Amino acid sequence: MNNAEFIRAKEYALRSLTCHDQTEWEMRRKLKQRGYGNEITDAVISLLQDYNYINDTRYTETYIATHCNRWNRRKLLERLYAKGIHADDDVDIYLEQYQYNEESLLIKEMNKYIKNKDLSDAETRKKVIAYFLQKGYSYSMVYRILSDIHTLCTQEEVIGYE
Repeated sequence: MNNAEFIRAKEYALRSLTCHDQTEWEMRRKLKQRGYGNEITDAVISLLQDYNYINDTRYTETYIATHCNRWNRRKLLERLYAKGIHADDDVDIYLEQYQYNEESLLIKEMNKYIKNKDLSDAETRKKVIAYFLQKGYSYSMVYRILSDIHTLCTQEEVIGYE
């Protein structure tokens, strides 16, 4: 292993980490893109892990804590997979730790999405359901909450006419 090349790779990795936290997979990819071989890449990654500059478990927890109030479980998993983290079980543990409630997240998103939409129209309801299914929510949850919202809207209209 070339010592000068190792030092350049290490300095590049440290500079890269000053911008934002990264996963092991992301750092490996960056080092390979810069043309560093497997031996140097492994040595740099090992050094970064020894000093706890790269820690995928910490990264996962921080990422979930930051984004769990905006994204559903499926989107969180997709984003973590894109960063090289495949930790379905860990995600559930952290979501529970941060009192993640997918149902309340869906209600908030649905109220925003259906504003000024006519829920008495069956086609509109189908489009709303399809929209939230594509976002990764379960059909039963989407259907139940949409029905609850539709019932509430209908009751308000009836009460308003009396």
